[in-house]
Amino acid sequence: MPYSVKEETLQSLQHYCRDEGRLLIWPVIFTLPVWIGNWWEHFGLEKYQLLIRSVWMGDELIGIAPLMRDGAAARLIGSADVCDYLDFVTASGRESDFFAALLPALAAEGIEVLELESQRPEAAVFKGFFAGSAIKGSQGRFTLENESSEIILADEWEDYLMQLNKKQRHEVRRKLRKLENETVSNRFRVSGEVQGDSESSLTRFTPQFIDLFLENPEKADFLTDKMKKYFHGLITATAAAGLARFGLLEIDGEPAAAVLFFSYDGRIYLYNSGYRSDYSNLSAGLLSKVLCIKDSIERGRQVFDFLKGPEIYKSRLGGVTIPIYKVTLQITQ
Repeated sequence: MPYSVKEETLQSLQHYCRDEGRLLIWPVIFTLPVWIGNWWEHFGLEKYQLLIRSVWMGDELIGIAPLMRDGAAARLIGSADVCDYLDFVTASGRESDFFAALLPALAAEGIEVLELESQRPEAAVFKGFFAGSAIKGSQGRFTLENESSEIILADEWEDYLMQLNKKQRHEVRRKLRKLENETVSNRFRVSGEVQGDSESSLTRFTPQFIDLFLENPEKADFLTDKMKKYFHGLITATAAAGLARFGLLEIDGEPAAAVLFFSYDGRIYLYNSGYRSDYSNLSAGLLSKVLCIKDSIERGRQVFDFLKGPEIYKSRLGGVTIPIYKVTLQITQ
């Protein structure tokens, strides 16, 4: 049966994502229409052209390429600075067929190169292009771009602690005891878990989170006015979709540290964090992440993803390093 490639829109992506009858895998949160739509609105609209294509075998949808065009180059919608992983949306086992149909179609539209940032080792391009049969007129290469870290979560908190080495397990317990012993009160609470609570509580807390975020001078340079608008838009949109969460560590009734994370398909994505410097003696920043891991275990999540970056605390909390690649595919007719 012949393959066909069709033009799609951001609106049609939303339709396919809601259609549970399709066998497509939306592999990471950064591939969801709610995420790429917000990114496109804030960063893509003025610079690129949408080039979203679907691949069909008869009436069976086997994959979607959420691309944007920049002259003769095409990229996945998003950027490495705010989208830790990017990927195509494919049906399991159909990745080779997907690329075999997609690449000639892109070449016919004048695309000469695919530049793919933020590719995990299990991304569709590795399953379908590098692991599949050679596609005539196409060549590919990949280089290490960054690294991320993740934990396969244990069923119980104590089991997680036993996964840490002796020194780190002692440090986590010591810091938690210090928090208990040197404060009048403390608690870690999560906003956004309760249906109907997400939008109001998350949107209300966003300015406080940005204030905590800005206490780190390096992060202050990152958070331009344009980036602030992006964060507001992202939190509002993902809260409405039931994906966004804030984890707040309160000490003696005051917000001491907060983490912005997302819950999708059994995986927690730790997206960003901030803490008040006057609570650094209590390790408030680190403990907000420790307590987020504990909360994730108690809620039955399977993976805690620290996302990109080589920060040492990730390995100390049990994170296993995952290589992240940049892939370049040269395609010709």
